[in-house]
Amino acid sequence: AILDDVHQHIFPGLTHWQSPNFFAYYQTNTSTAAILGEMLCAGFNVAGFNWVSSPAATELESLVMDWLGKMLDLPRPFLPFGNGGGVIEGNTSEAIICTLTAARDRVLRKLGHNSIAKLVVYGSDQTNCSFQKAALVVGIDPRNFRALKTTRSTLFGLSPDSLEKAIRLDINAGLIPLYLCATVGTTSCAAVDPLEPLCKVASKFSMWIHVDAAYAGASCICPEYRKFINGVEFADSFSFNAHKWLLTPLDCCCLWVKDPNAL
Repeated sequence: AILDDVHQHIFPGLTHWQSPNFFAYYQTNTSTAAILGEMLCAGFNVAGFNWVSSPAATELESLVMDWLGKMLDLPRPFLPFGNGGGVIEGNTSEAIICTLTAARDRVLRKLGHNSIAKLVVYGSDQTNCSFQKAALVVGIDPRNFRALKTTRSTLFGLSPDSLEKAIRLDINAGLIPLYLCATVGTTSCAAVDPLEPLCKVASKFSMWIHVDAAYAGASCICPEYRKFINGVEFADSFSFNAHKWLLTPLDCCCLWVKDPNAL
């Protein structure tokens, strides 16, 4: 009777992301192994938010993040068994909020909390809307959110020259450059921002650099596509969504940071 109700009342009201005819948004395919893993998680039903509450859960999380980091050929400073740290978040919005909060607090500890009104964050007009929402959540003045224009000439990737020009204009206006969100695989057209030159620009101004590879990051496991994250070694944090290309159910975002203490 329950399954009859599911078929009659639930199925018609769902967007079936697993359907081979679904082309409306990102693919988020699951797998038998992932379904069994979800069953185990639900069966244990433990709080795994730190080592003290569930040591095995935290250590397994660190191990998996180390495996994935090595598959992506991330620099050792990002890896949990290097000097960095990795954590599984629910989605990219959470990853951006975490790293943006860390960047904000790092600057405010140096300059004082009254400086929050001067902090500026940068992305492109193709950057996911979750970035703008995250900026609002952590207290960035909406007037200090920069969505820099992209063009076909750069394949809709963020231009390093445009970034540097915007940063210098803000500095001249007495503002403080805080955070750059570079994207590998934008929502609207899968554009890839040129990481290395963007990181070099942002590093000149001591900004926190986050690489949002939510969509296309998993492809960089393949050696022939690893070039799309060349320059990640200059970033402070990197994230991608396993629930897009790695046959993992929603939601699963993998976040690495060079300085775990910042979080």
